[in-house]
Amino acid sequence: MLHEQQGLPGWCVLWLKSHHEHLSDLSPAAQAAIFGEVARVAGAIRAVVKPRRINYECLGNVTAHVHWHVIPRYQTDPEPRAPIWGWPKPQLDGNMPPEVRIKLAANLRAALHEIADNTEVPG
Repeated sequence: MLHEQQGLPGWCVLWLKSHHEHLSDLSPAAQAAIFGEVARVAGAIRAVVKPRRINYECLGNVTAHVHWHVIPRYQTDPEPRAPIWGWPKPQLDGNMPPEVRIKLAANLRAALHEIADNTEVPG
């Protein structure tokens, strides 16, 4: 899902459909499938918004449900070496108009469909 905050255009969050609080509660096969989906979303983000880097974060500080934040980082980041969690709320929220958000979501969805399901992981 496209995150409600778009101060970093393309920020997505992936949620497990079934409830699990900890990644380690899942089977190795399920963990691998999740990592594959995270990689697919990152590939779509890279294809559509062309960020400098991507942050991959599986957090559980507030929401007790396994979910991943896939966060594009840009050359214009005010503190590129720091995590975004300390940024002021207006900066995280951004000011993306609804019609731009809808188009971004559609472009990301299209890119996801174009990405091959079997991505090779460097050894």
